[in-house]
Amino acid sequence: YNEAMHPILFQLGPLGVYSYGASIALGGVLSCLFWRPRRERMGLRSEDDFWLLVNVLLFSAFIGGRLLFLAEYTRPFSREFWTSLVSLSRGFSIMGAFLGVTTGLWWLSRRLATPLPRLLDYVCVPMPLWHAFGRLGCFMAGCCFGRPSDLSWAVTFRDPRSMVAPALLGRPLHPAQLYEAVGDLLIAGVLYYWVLPAVERSRQPRGTVVAAYFLAYATLRFITEFFRGDVVRMPGLGMTAAQGLSVLMALAAIGIYLYVRRRAQACTRP
Repeated sequence: YNEAMHPILFQLGPLGVYSYGASIALGGVLSCLFWRPRRERMGLRSEDDFWLLVNVLLFSAFIGGRLLFLAEYTRPFSREFWTSLVSLSRGFSIMGAFLGVTTGLWWLSRRLATPLPRLLDYVCVPMPLWHAFGRLGCFMAGCCFGRPSDLSWAVTFRDPRSMVAPALLGRPLHPAQLYEAVGDLLIAGVLYYWVLPAVERSRQPRGTVVAAYFLAYATLRFITEFFRGDVVRMPGLGMTAAQGLSVLMALAAIGIYLYVRRRAQACTRP
């Protein structure tokens, strides 16, 4: 069994640079390197518009991710609630980030008079790559940990600073974070090499990238939930809260694609 856990990437005197934050920051930088040269294609007219986009993404993802985490994993106004509310190292839900970012980009598209499907398509291409870096950070921090496993690639977390449940410290677990990271990288490759070019060449309508991303991630998350050890169950439904949200996300993806395709067909009719 392999031992995992590297919560602090390096130490600068009393200041520790956390692996989780560093991984997310690196993913964000790479995403900006994708978006910036495509600024005009995204419908952004100036450098100020680009940085407004970056700030909207950061704040809306953080707020949406934090709020859904608090709703799922803490009791309202408990000690854990307040601790998680102000924590810089824990307390984030990627499903909440999807909701937050979509809402933030809706506001931005109206402010900049840019079609939302166009903006979302380009934003979504590097998002799974950014997410993959986030999952690597989760792996090093021990959050989003897996269920016990006797597979040869199982990992153990022994450090009490880990976010793994205390009862699971020292036990071999599924590397659920890495399962999702690999899936995210595959999604990123498909969006970049196949889906986005089809949209740019007008083979598919604008909005197809976001629909494909939502559907692919919903499927990935539904599957990886079977391997996670930190799930929140939905009483009487036989699935986790994240699986329930994944079903809604998949339905939304199908609805988005049907809507943008019908709208594109209507625009091409004589």
